Amino acid sequence: MPARNIKGNVQAQDKILYVANKLGLSSLKYMQATTRVIYDQSVTTTTQHTLFEGAAARSFPLTNLGANGNQFQVDEALLVEQIGFFIPDGTDGENYNGLSAGESVKFDLIIGNKTVIKDVVVELGGQQAFYNDGAQASSIITLEGVGILIPPQVEFKVVAKPLVFNTRAAKAVRLGCYLFGTGVLLNFNTSI
Repeated sequence: MPARNIKGNVQAQDKILYVANKLGLSSLKYMQATTRVIYDQSVTTTTQHTLFEGAAARSFPLTNLGANGNQFQVDEALLVEQIGFFIPDGTDGENYNGLSAGESVKFDLIIGNKTVIKDVVVELGGQQAFYNDGAQASSIITLEGVGILIPPQVEFKVVAKPLVFNTRAAKAVRLGCYLFGTGVLLNFNTSI
């Protein structure tokens, strides 16, 4: 098998350009992308949450995804660069707190039928939390330099299990998840 000729490092945004080129959108590299944050939350106290799945049935402020739920429209994509978790403090979804010192979350990110992140543990100020906002420890994982692309019209979800920090025993809490990243609108000249 011949060796592949790779010139330089692949940037996270190159993934968006690759998908756009496969869809016939060679002009995307000249367009302006935007920062996008999507979130969903489960206000039921339980030991396992499937977030983003079924989001079309929930309204703001429980989620900000809208009628399309857990898949983007034909002209949208999201390059996920950070994943964060929070604890809703009530069933209305209006207020929330970060993870406390005694909590952690083990999660999978599933896009289509592929698990693209498996059994990653995020904890308050833990090894995976590279972001620090002043004196506040964070429960955000940064996918620095790689990113994970959620393409148009492909369902995605996060399966998360809250845990007790020191024993890793299951813990029943409400849970929410943010996906932060670069969002693009893929403007097609022709329909696909």
